Amino acid sequence: RFNAKKANRAIKFIENYCRHCEGRSDLLKLELWQKAAVSLIFGIVDDNGMRTFREVFIVIARKNGKTLLASAIIACMVYIDGEYGAKVYCLAPKLDQAAIVYDNFYQMVLKEPEMSEVTKKRRSDIYISMSNSSVKPVAFNAKKADGYNPHLAVCDEIASWQAVNGVKLYDVIKSAFGARGQPMLLSISTAGFVDDGPYDELMKRSTAFLSGSSKEKRLLPLLYIIDD
Repeated sequence: RFNAKKANRAIKFIENYCRHCEGRSDLLKLELWQKAAVSLIFGIVDDNGMRTFREVFIVIARKNGKTLLASAIIACMVYIDGEYGAKVYCLAPKLDQAAIVYDNFYQMVLKEPEMSEVTKKRRSDIYISMSNSSVKPVAFNAKKADGYNPHLAVCDEIASWQAVNGVKLYDVIKSAFGARGQPMLLSISTAGFVDDGPYDELMKRSTAFLSGSSKEKRLLPLLYIIDD
């Protein structure tokens, strides 16, 4: 069911506390597609009021604010989600790619006094004292990922993830959700060009879900692309 209060709470938080961090520093004003995404992510809940969607797959063209939206969703998950000890991971094949969303989030925090007051940049992560939560950039390593306990994992430009290693890491992170009440795996990307990687797998599942030939209930696909 749709809980408008939960959806609007997330939208209001983003528009009142999250700022641009490149070229300008004013508060975000979400576009319609972004409001739709935030409403679906945080507003669709089960009978216990817990978020329904565990996997979110957003595909949209370049320069539409994917990174900024991902950073704002991280902020929602560590400042207002109510998850104590939340662990957030920004994932990518290489550390410099993983650091894009991570750095964007930190710059967003620095520009808002109420968030920066309870946030500390440490050597390898960002620590939020009010919720005992942390945000960390991570490059591919499925073996090390076995010890993760994510509340949120952001998979940046998943279309560029290598086939075997990419699918393996995605599956490892997804299987680590057991200890969390309402975890989320957020994948954002432009169109794909690596065959047989996690992007292809997500696209197959997403199109099956959207065409009504799948019984999945935990996957939210937002595909801003031209269909066949």
